[in-house]
Parts: sequence; C-alpha cells; structure tokens
Amino acid sequence: MKTRLRTTSAAVLLALGATPVMAVDNIVLNGFMTAGATYTDSDTQWYNGNIRDEIGFEQDSRVGLQVAAQINPKMNVTVQVLGRAREEDYDAFFDWGFVSYTASDAWELRAGKIKFPTFLISDYIEVGYAYPWIRPPQEVYTSNPLTAIAGADALFRTRLGNADLLVQPYVGTSRGQSTVVPQGALEINQTFPPNQQFAFGLPGSVEFVDFEAQNLIGINSSMNWDHFSVRAGYLSIEVSADALGVSQEDAEFWSVGGTMDLNNFIGYAEYFEREIEGGANLGFPNQKGYYATLGYRFGKWMPHITYAKLDENGNPNSCGGANPFPCGEALKQDSITLGVRYELGAGAALKAEAQRVDPEGRGLFTGYDADGNSVLDDAAMIYSVAIDVVF
Repeated sequence: MKTRLRTTSAAVLLALGATPVMAVDNIVLNGFMTAGATYTDSDTQWYNGNIRDEIGFEQDSRVGLQVAAQINPKMNVTVQVLGRAREEDYDAFFDWGFVSYTASDAWELRAGKIKFPTFLISDYIEVGYAYPWIRPPQEVYTSNPLTAIAGADALFRTRLGNADLLVQPYVGTSRGQSTVVPQGALEINQTFPPNQQFAFGLPGSVEFVDFEAQNLIGINSSMNWDHFSVRAGYLSIEVSADALGVSQEDAEFWSVGGTMDLNNFIGYAEYFEREIEGGANLGFPNQKGYYATLGYRFGKWMPHITYAKLDENGNPNSCGGANPFPCGEALKQDSITLGVRYELGAGAALKAEAQRVDPEGRGLFTGYDADGNSVLDDAAMIYSVAIDVVF
C-alpha cells in the first residue's frame, strides 16, 4: 500500500480515515490509537521517566477522538480529546479545539485552543499512523514544551507556480508542564539568594515544573510540491515559571524543515534553535538540534534510518538579569535509529525500532541511577514496537 506521508493539514484528515466512525447531522467522529512498548538497557530513565530498563507501555501508548461539526457553510468546530500517560498516571484531556471561519477561497480564520505549529508534523503529532517513526526524533521534538496555544491564527493558502503556499501568523498564550532537568542543583542552590532556594533533587534528576508562555507571536509558512515540501517558522515569547522564580523572560525559537516522497524514497529533515534569556535559561537552556531520515517503501514494508543530534546554542551574557541566576547547561546527545514500518491493511501499521543514543553528559537521560550514582556518557540502546491505527 502506497501511503504518502504529507506535512500539510490535509495529511491529518487522510490519516484519520476517509470514512468517519459516525456522522449525524453534520457531526463527524474519527479517532486514532497507538499501542506501544519500550525498553532500554540503560540504568537511567529517559528524561520523562517513561522509558526504563524494563518493558513499559507509557511512552507511546495513546488514544484520541476528533469531533468535527459544521455550523454553517462558512463555520466549523473541531475538537480533539487525547488520552495518554502524563507524569505517573494515564489521563484524558482536552488536547485542542477551535472554531474556524472561511473568509474566502484564500483565507481561513481560527480561534480557540490551536495545535502549536512548531515542526513539520506538529498538526498531527499524536497520529502515529501519519509518519514513519514510532516517535518523532526527540533531539528536535522535545525542544519546545508547548503543544497548543489559546489564541487565534490565520491561514492564507494560494497557488504559487506549481506549489501550494501556506502562510500562518498566530498569537496567543499557553500554560502547561515541561520536564525540567535541574542543572547541578546542589551546587546551584549555593549561588542563589537565601529567599530563592529551590527544592530540586540530585543533579540530573527530573522535575515537572509548571510554566506559562505569554505574549506569544509567531509565523509558520510552508510550500508543497508533488513530491517535496519545505517549512519555516519563528516565534517570540515571554516565559514565566514560579518554581524557577522567573517572570516574563524573553525567548525566541525558529525552525526549518523539509520532506521528500519520490520513487518510493521518503525523507525528512529539520533544524531548530532556541534562545532564552534571564532566569528561565536555568530550566530551558539555549539549544539547537537537527535530524535527517531516509526510508524506502517496497510493497508493505518501509525500512528507514535516522540520525539526530542535540547540542548547545550558546548562552546570553547574563542569564539572571537583575538576579544572580546561573545559566542552564545545555543537553547534548546524538543518536542513530533503525526502524521498519509494515502496513497491516487500510488504516493500520506495525512499527519496530532500535536506537543507539550517545549522550555527552546525560543527554535526554536523567544521568543518575536509582542509587544516585553518576552514569553519564554511557551509550544506551532503546528498543520500541508499536501498532498505529486510525478509524
């Protein structure tokens, strides 16, 4: 089965199936599900604690339902509910939902909780069936903790030569949780003023810290040809995190990427840079990263290989502003992933991957074993299998 892996919003609709589960009076219900298992030979856990040296199902397993309703010929409402592991428990939550207004053939306006257009597959990142990997390359896709914004955007679509052009400006705010790895917290606490001591654990331990993104302004643009696509995006934001004692620190994020689907060859590549000033740099240090994927489709099989790297992007001259905060320490690692996708029939795929991760320092691992012993710089293998379905 020849399934083109597009990076436009049309791919989401295709991935969710041409035939809805239910359609009643202009209401359409579709869904998707991933059942996945992971294992690592490392003594330390993956950065969010969901990949360990025992078979686990928390990292990739999820289920989602999408409801779309037509209000009138120009207005629609779309809502998605997602169930997956969050921290230590499984939870169902309102992932995104918005009302859209078609102003003309070229312009569409949306308002509500909108999926954040950070990367190539951000619009449908939870729909595993729509892309080749079990999980997108984490060296890039963990770099922005925002997955949705409360706000508004405008979609401008037009034909430019033999390409489809999309320009998407957006504004909004976001609240969420991000995995923060304290940067040598025991030593750092000694440098803070007495009224700004933070209750973090061992250096390299994992803490979930609430944050807020304010005054978010960005733009996303892409061009799509028959076999290729390119995308670029930029955003400016102010970050606040009470646990870090920071408020409205300036941050910038930009990324570029592209895809290929030609003569049974598929390819993906992306690059990003993140720059954050002030005390927020402690929990969200400056980073850059990239990956490249190449695969080949023959019959129902698609083997693929991915190389990815996460690195530092420098730091501002003064991370603390008016307060003597230290700069955060960037996470560094590279990885090679060998994977295969097998089509189980319409709307279903089986995937398997073996990934070698070489961290410099702890990378995206916690950096300490259960006894508090440092195991930094040890290479690790991560093994994963998953079944993706859409219905």
